[in-house]
Amino acid sequence: MFKEKKWLSPKFRLYLPIITGIVVAISAVTLFSVNNLKKNINDSLERHLTLEVQTLKKMFERERDLKLAKVKSDLKVAHRLFYNGELTIGNETVRIPVLNQVTGSTHSATVKVWKYNGKSLYQNYNFVDDIHKLVGGTATIFQKIDIGYMRISTNVMKTDGNRAVGTFIPNDSPVVKTVEKGQTYIGRAFVVDSWYITAYEPIYRGNEIIGMLYVGDREKDIEELHQKIISLKIGKKGFPFVLDETGRFIVHPYATGELWTDEAIIETILSKPSGVATYTLKRDRIKKIAAWDYYPDFKVYIAAAVPLKDETGSLVREVIYNSLIIAGFIILALSVFVYFITAENVRKFLSQLERSSKKLKQTQQALEQSERHFQTLFNNSSDDIFVIDFEGNFIEVNQVACDDLGYSREEFMKMNIRQIKPELLKQKVDTYINRIRKFGQHQYESEIISKSGLTIPVEMKSRVFDYKGEKMILTIARDISERKEVEDRILTTIIQTEENERKRFAADLHDDLAPILSTVKLYTDLLKKKNFKKIDEEEAVRNIEELVDMAITSTRTISRNIRPNILQDFGLAAAVNDFCNFIKKTESINIEVFTYQYTIEQRGIEETVLYQSVKELINNTIRHASAKNIKIELKSYENQIILYYRDDGIGFDLEEAMKQNSGLGLNNIVNKIKSVKGTVDINTKPGEGMFLIASLKLKPKQLNNGNS
Repeated sequence: MFKEKKWLSPKFRLYLPIITGIVVAISAVTLFSVNNLKKNINDSLERHLTLEVQTLKKMFERERDLKLAKVKSDLKVAHRLFYNGELTIGNETVRIPVLNQVTGSTHSATVKVWKYNGKSLYQNYNFVDDIHKLVGGTATIFQKIDIGYMRISTNVMKTDGNRAVGTFIPNDSPVVKTVEKGQTYIGRAFVVDSWYITAYEPIYRGNEIIGMLYVGDREKDIEELHQKIISLKIGKKGFPFVLDETGRFIVHPYATGELWTDEAIIETILSKPSGVATYTLKRDRIKKIAAWDYYPDFKVYIAAAVPLKDETGSLVREVIYNSLIIAGFIILALSVFVYFITAENVRKFLSQLERSSKKLKQTQQALEQSERHFQTLFNNSSDDIFVIDFEGNFIEVNQVACDDLGYSREEFMKMNIRQIKPELLKQKVDTYINRIRKFGQHQYESEIISKSGLTIPVEMKSRVFDYKGEKMILTIARDISERKEVEDRILTTIIQTEENERKRFAADLHDDLAPILSTVKLYTDLLKKKNFKKIDEEEAVRNIEELVDMAITSTRTISRNIRPNILQDFGLAAAVNDFCNFIKKTESINIEVFTYQYTIEQRGIEETVLYQSVKELINNTIRHASAKNIKIELKSYENQIILYYRDDGIGFDLEEAMKQNSGLGLNNIVNKIKSVKGTVDINTKPGEGMFLIASLKLKPKQLNNGNS
């Protein structure tokens, strides 16, 4: 046992835990700052490497662009030189064995003998070699045969070192298809056994294409880029490298041509087209970070790597050292400050603690009284009240909810709110809870299902509140069945009125326009028979013009409001297809319609509502979405109809759109579908297009009570 040291004053012993807490807190903050700094350095390093890789990729792209520009220029030279000579074609024919450059199959072709400046072109290389001397690339003269175009003069070499004379490009090649249209093909093409940047120009005799003139250069010449790439400096000791699709180094500071199949980083790079990864090689055990990107035109992976220790080690050590010095000064200053100023505050704190204890007791009593008051309101409300946690589990319910839904309180305490939701609405529970969590409250219409299976439409008002020391969700659910029935009757009446109006417009078309057209027919018969006993020809023509003007005016008036007869006669699928075909003729947007799974034959208000909704959706897409494509699907299962509508437009903020009075017509569409007891779900975000799914069940046909 040792005696307590007298020099350790009670005051110091009292505040030693406080000082220790300050030391621990500042040390933790310092450690966190250092770790955060290391992460920021690594993030910055990743961004830097990614930019370096993109710079390297631009070098490859520039190489390709330069070659494209070169073949265009080379073709002009070859064209001028070729047509400065004289090409003659006699009647003499020869049979030549030819080789398909793609499949390797052979064929015997019969061709006429071409002569250029009086000499046979077949296996004559003067022209193509002159082109090579002038522009440095490859050149070929092709003669058309029955199954493609055959090389009769070329300086393109095969792998065995011989010229590729006698090889041919088959008719199904993109090159041949382009040339056969009378166009010049410029771009990437497979030439004999490698990829080239090429230009192919048709050779005409009169209006007939009889051959092709070709110039080109190998697509990639890594040797030309090797020195440029290796000379790039990345960080302190970083370096670029290039891999082919097998993992072999095409460019590397010291491993060009090697295949490191035993290194995990190589497999990682080959498995993804782009990325960033930290790795340690088995060869040197040095931790590095690498970024890479795939360049499909050359089929290579372009990468850059740096050793982590060289790039971040010294900087991190310096930051840690400086942080420790600063932290030491702060700890010392705060410790002294706290030690000398808190003595009086502690005395005051103890005194205040006693007063706070009394207030706490009073507050607890008030809380108990408030809780009793809450329970009184909770259980005597005329609406269903639920308390749930953020997982949807029931924490408390009032007696009204138990009576309305048929569950006991004990049953509710074992349930989740999803269990009283219809299947289609269960998936929306998470969305509603997230909105309540984010905004603190949310009001929406929904449906709940009683224990007996009865579906009850409700208006739900939810908010976050403190319940027994924890954040919970208080939801008041009000039965709106009666209100829904009234709304349904109103909407159904409106829709039925619109239906009657369309029928009236159809009658107007028959009653108003038909007599006018019949009268025009009488006058045209008079003109045809030249029966001018009662009226002269000039007056007849004038009357016809007036009648036609009347018909046009009547047609414009009636057609704006006419109900589509095709909907009544042939149903929703035919009406939607007909309307979309009309839109397609404008060539303003591409529309795909799929109705082969729609088998409903019953005609009713439901089909009318969906038809009007489709028209409004298409109108919204064309006017607001800047979309290129629309896809519409109609499906039916027994008496249920499902509509899928999708466009690839700019999308929009759904909540904002629904809040607005116009709402891009969405409120009108949703209300119409709900009026026939349908459901609507819309999914859209700015920049991601719009997707809508609507589902409704057909009402059984009702008798008309004997009225005709």
